[in-house]
Amino acid sequence: MGRSDARGPRLYATRGHLACALGLMAALVLGGGLWPFSPESPVGLWFAVAALLTALAGAVLVLPTRRWTMPGALAVGLLGAGALLASCRTPEGLVVLAIGVMTSAQYAAYAFRTRVAALLVAEAIAAITLGMVLAPVPFHVLTWLVVVVMTVASTSLLGHVTHWLRRHATTDDLTGALTRGALLERLDARLRDARRAGSPLAVVSADVDDFKAVNDTHGHLAGDDVLVALVASWRGPAAGRALVGRVGGDEFVVVLPGRDADAAARWVAGARARCSTPWSAGIAQARPDDTVRDLLARADAALYAAKRGRPGGRGPHAVPGVPHPGH
Repeated sequence: MGRSDARGPRLYATRGHLACALGLMAALVLGGGLWPFSPESPVGLWFAVAALLTALAGAVLVLPTRRWTMPGALAVGLLGAGALLASCRTPEGLVVLAIGVMTSAQYAAYAFRTRVAALLVAEAIAAITLGMVLAPVPFHVLTWLVVVVMTVASTSLLGHVTHWLRRHATTDDLTGALTRGALLERLDARLRDARRAGSPLAVVSADVDDFKAVNDTHGHLAGDDVLVALVASWRGPAAGRALVGRVGGDEFVVVLPGRDADAAARWVAGARARCSTPWSAGIAQARPDDTVRDLLARADAALYAAKRGRPGGRGPHAVPGVPHPGH
């Protein structure tokens, strides 16, 4: 399988990214308090929001990693920005702050998954709307409309492009399995989750038996069809939370959270029953001190042991669209 580290692509913003963004927002808000747009600006509120954003930046770095940690911090920051909007005393201040909230929404579209990003963008639009309505300064409705339309358009475009890029960075175009980098990154996360929860996790290392013979006999397109059918069979009703990744030409890794080695063996037996393509498998159950590399190395060793013990194969391949010999 080659080098088995867990350093996959960074597909989403890290805690450090968000902490830097919140810190930059805090510095800008602090500057607004020191050099206010208007002598009547409530500088105390600006200093309070700057302190809030600074605290959020620190909290993002020190709090345990949870799904809500980063989105929650940005959501609270948006509330603070909305409060500043509502207290603004000048039209130019309204526009500058509204653009700042829009930029936060754009960050959400880039940094988070679609559902979470949509909620944060909706919060940003609500903050812009309520802040401008409650502000003690008149504004033209067209100003609000332009800011909202720009927010929706820019976040939609950014979200679409980043989703497309992430999908192509993490998904094998042929089989729909995870790419090697994406699999290693997710396996690393699942391994940490299993260790924290004290639950089992098993890994299946698999490859197609005599795959070269399929390509030589039926052609590479037929070999592609075999791989597609094999991965599809692994995604049957019994797959559950399984992760399937393609790590080589005909080499795959299946991650089975919540299953020990015996349960993984039953999964392999069921998967073989659903697919006529002969394939070999090696199973390894995670140990408390395992790294991703350790776990995959044991699964690989079990796979090669299984292949060495395979008595002459399990019969000819059934290639989709090609009649089986003797039929």
